[in-house]
Amino acid sequence: MNVLAWSVLIVILVGVVIITVEFLIPQVIVLLGQVDSWWSPFRTLPPPGEMYILVRGSKSGPFDKIIESVPNYDYDQIAQEFYGPVSTRMREDYLSNIGVVWIGFFRYLFYREVRHDKWEKLPNSANWGLVSKIRPGPSIFFRYNMAVEIKGAETVGNFPVDAVIVFTVQVMNPVKAFFFAGGWEVQTTAAVQGKFRKYVSDKRIEELRQEQKAGTDTLVTTEIKTLSRIGPDGSPEASLYTLFGVEIIDARFVLFDLVSGDEDMTRAVRALEIATLNADASAKDGDGERRKRENRAAGVRAEVEAWGAHTVGGTVAMAEAIKEAKPKVLGGNIVAGVDTK
Repeated sequence: MNVLAWSVLIVILVGVVIITVEFLIPQVIVLLGQVDSWWSPFRTLPPPGEMYILVRGSKSGPFDKIIESVPNYDYDQIAQEFYGPVSTRMREDYLSNIGVVWIGFFRYLFYREVRHDKWEKLPNSANWGLVSKIRPGPSIFFRYNMAVEIKGAETVGNFPVDAVIVFTVQVMNPVKAFFFAGGWEVQTTAAVQGKFRKYVSDKRIEELRQEQKAGTDTLVTTEIKTLSRIGPDGSPEASLYTLFGVEIIDARFVLFDLVSGDEDMTRAVRALEIATLNADASAKDGDGERRKRENRAAGVRAEVEAWGAHTVGGTVAMAEAIKEAKPKVLGGNIVAGVDTK
């Protein structure tokens, strides 16, 4: 073969190698990553904000490790916990760049349903309400938006209060949440319900009404979020993080109903509102009369001062004041003016 033929052959071989390395091999690896079987050593990375749990030996085998794609958080495989947020996080290895990860042989994806309620528009309706969500797996969210409804929580005086609270939960220790604790969704929902009932049980209906009117959200911003680190009994050992590996990062009311559906409460709140308005009106009337009396007294003082230089100035000023005030009591040299209104 001449030089030209060798050159053409080399170019062809190089092209075949490049195509194989750049296109065929990655495609084969990606296809293997989509097969959940013992003989496939690759798995596809989960979508951003999600994770997979791997078990070994069989599909019902023990925990092996976590595959995750959680932006701004790092996962410690030894401590089995997420930590962060971190400012930057980049995957630069070859497999990550094509969207797969090496897991080894005899590894399987772990399937576990996640069930919770979410506050959103009801199907085929313009109204909002609680909608049940079921996520079958294997993909697990790092962060869940959840909601809980509380019916008839009793306040001081046994007035019932209804509420819907939405809250955001992060699964910081997925091994504890899905293996050790079990049912973290139910446990977290129950903890939020219990905290709400405990909070309102120490409050009078008027206190809650004023908090609602002022937009105060101490319950959700402080009490509920502290469940992540402090349990209902006040100890860290009973916290959501310690027991179930989850934490609540945000919470808020979407419904806080103090009167609906209870006739006694409605009448009581209306009566209180009427009494409050009447008291406010009386206070304003009294304040107006007080200002009038102060103005009259100031006028008398000014009049007396104006006549002060005259020998009979004080007497004339006092006479004018008596005429204006229309006193009811006069005793000796003491003049007592009593408001007739």
